[in-house]
Amino acid sequence: MGLTQEEASRIVASGSPILCFDTCSILDVMRDPTRESLNPLEIMAALDLLNKMEEGVELIGLIATQVRFELSEHLNRVEDEARDSIIKWQNRTQKINAVSVALGATETTNLSHLDSHVARARAVVDRIIQAGKLFAQPLHVTEKAFARLNQARTPAKKGKDSMKDCVVIETYLSVVDTLRSSGLKSKIVFISSNTKDYAGDTGSKLKLDLASEFASRNMEYAPNMGAAKFFLGF
Repeated sequence: MGLTQEEASRIVASGSPILCFDTCSILDVMRDPTRESLNPLEIMAALDLLNKMEEGVELIGLIATQVRFELSEHLNRVEDEARDSIIKWQNRTQKINAVSVALGATETTNLSHLDSHVARARAVVDRIIQAGKLFAQPLHVTEKAFARLNQARTPAKKGKDSMKDCVVIETYLSVVDTLRSSGLKSKIVFISSNTKDYAGDTGSKLKLDLASEFASRNMEYAPNMGAAKFFLGF
């Protein structure tokens, strides 16, 4: 299971860099656009990486089976939350406009362009999923993930159910092992905006236990799309 030898050989032959997606990194593209943490540069980086994935040779995006399951579970909820936030923002703006007009203003703010924002963001997410390479879950991943959970190794934490996160990271570690043993020399980046579990207090660098596992495989960790683009050399 996992990548077949034929699939691995094709990737190695392409020489393309690899981007391994966590669920949150994809969902971030369509989350509430009114949130303070939103950085337009991250969306631009995501689009640039997507375009390279769609071109087929510049970048290969891998999407673990567990990530695909989580996307199916959360996409509609995140989409609804973004839509609700935009409506609230528009309603608030309408009230401000009314007050401004009452005080003599002759111009108002028009936010009608946001009516289609969620649909546009969802379309980008769907393109990422379509462009990404899906693959079967490697053998023994569940057992490895359970051991990681019991040992509280990153991204697991004591007292927290981190099994899904452990499945995701063990899946990618297994696939990277296959690619490296097959001769892949290109850059490999794992992206996850879940910095609380992966990076801890630093917010950017991996916790030491997982960092050593990444280093032995010549992998990089990116907390956002901009960092992923940088580590991939674009």
